[in-house]
Amino acid sequence: FDESTLDFLMDSFSNVRTEEVLKLEFLPECLDRLNDHERHICELRYEQGLKPSGIAAVLEMTSNTVSKALQRIRSQLRDCIEFKVARARGTT
Repeated sequence: FDESTLDFLMDSFSNVRTEEVLKLEFLPECLDRLNDHERHICELRYEQGLKPSGIAAVLEMTSNTVSKALQRIRSQLRDCIEFKVARARGTT
C-alpha cells in the first residue's frame, strides 16, 4: 500500500476504535435508565449467561416473551448510546 492509503486506513481504524470506546463509556448510564425488571432480565442473560428459556423459567414467563423483552431492551440501550454519542460529538 502507498503512504496515503496507509494513512487513510489508520485514520479509519482509529475512528472506529474511539467510537466503540465512547459507546462503552455510555453503557452504564444507559443501563441505569432501565427499569428494575429490564435490568433483572439483563443480569440473568448477560451476567448469569441464561438463555431466554432459562430466564423464562426463573421469571415464570414464556421464552417468546423473554426474547421480545431482550430485543426491546437491546433496542433501548442502542438508542440511548447512539443519542449520547451524537450529543458528545455535538451533532444533536
